[in-house]
Amino acid sequence: MASIQQADHGVNQLSDKEKAAIGEAMKEAESLAKNIKEKAVYSSQDQEVLVTGVVQNVNYSRDLEFEKITSWTGKFMDLPPSKIARKNGIGTFVHKGTSSSDLHVSNSKGAIIYSASAYPGLGWLLAWDKSNKFNKVYVEAGTLTRIKEIPDYVILQKLDASDDMCRYWDTKTGASASAQINNYDDSMAMIAVSFDQFE
Repeated sequence: MASIQQADHGVNQLSDKEKAAIGEAMKEAESLAKNIKEKAVYSSQDQEVLVTGVVQNVNYSRDLEFEKITSWTGKFMDLPPSKIARKNGIGTFVHKGTSSSDLHVSNSKGAIIYSASAYPGLGWLLAWDKSNKFNKVYVEAGTLTRIKEIPDYVILQKLDASDDMCRYWDTKTGASASAQINNYDDSMAMIAVSFDQFE
C-alpha cells in the first residue's frame, strides 16, 4: 500500500509552517505580477491568461534542482531557475496561456518537477490549470523516480479533480508540497508553492 496522503480540501488544513511559506511566496508572486503589469509586458486587455509562480524551498538541508517542465497549453515566458537554494530560497516563473478560437477561452496549463539529489533522491511536482473561468493547482512529493514516472494523463486527472489549493505529504520520505493559486485580476493568476521535507 502506498504511503502517501493528499489533503482533502477543507479537511486537512495547511500547517503553520506551510501557511507562512505560502504567504511569503504569494507576496513574491504578487510583486512579480505587479512588476509585469507596470512594465507593460502584459495587459489585462490581452486575450491570453498569464500565470506568475513562486516556488519556495523550505528545506534547510538541500538545494532543489530543476528536473523537467511540461507545457500542455501555453508557453513559458520565463523558465523556472535551474537551482533553488536551501533555507527559504525562491525561484520564479511566468507562463502565458493560449486561446482557443472556437471556445473563446484562454488557458495556461503546465507542470514543473524539482529534485533534491540526496538518497533517496526526492522529487516535487507542481501542476496548474488557469483559464478565464477557473484556477486549479496540484502538487505531489516523494521519491524522484516515482514522481518522474507519473504519466501526464494521471497528472491531468488529478489536476482536474483538484481545486485552488492543494497539499501533499509522502509519509515514506517525509517530502511535502503545498500550493495555492489566486487571481491577480481576471486574466492573471499567481501561484505560491512550498517544497519541504520533514526529517
